[in-house]
Amino acid sequence: MQVQLGRELRVARFRAGLTQKQVGRQVDRSASRISRIEGGLAPAASLTELMRVAAAIGMKLYVNAYPLGRRALDAPQLAMLTQFNSRLHPSWRCELEKVMPKEGDLRAIDELIWTDEISCAVEAITRLAEVQGHLRPARAKQRDIGATRLILLVKGSRANRRVLHEADDLVRRSFQVGTRRAFEALAAGRDPGGDCLILI
Repeated sequence: MQVQLGRELRVARFRAGLTQKQVGRQVDRSASRISRIEGGLAPAASLTELMRVAAAIGMKLYVNAYPLGRRALDAPQLAMLTQFNSRLHPSWRCELEKVMPKEGDLRAIDELIWTDEISCAVEAITRLAEVQGHLRPARAKQRDIGATRLILLVKGSRANRRVLHEADDLVRRSFQVGTRRAFEALAAGRDPGGDCLILI
């Protein structure tokens, strides 16, 4: 992680036309310290220091935390998936918590459904904090598990509807099929024809 971050900082510094000495002067560090950070050789560098270096070259540093293992489906998610599955045509096969095929990858898609022609990665979301934050990891899991379609199954609460409304442009670009059309196709055992956002 340090090597990758250092490389990104170095490339951004080049693009900004700055030397290590100039960056160091802005953040009260030596050029050699900046060189060590860019080379991934500063394991004791604090988050604050890295953020200051990034800001000095016109970047904003974001940090994300990921679970070490698979999170188990909770009762509300299982209830949503049970309700969803009850509306599927019998030709759909289903597997809850389908793990990624790559050895050592601890992630799982909430459910994989498939027929002989198509597969859909299903993610069940009870509380939608913000659309992009859920969409990006769901897309990565869809890709890595090799699913044809992504189905985002969202609890139809007032709070979730408000979040979806606020991200209307992203939702329209990301999901071609809404709740009614999705269920019509899935109940008939057909490909829904695009990625689906289903309120349930």
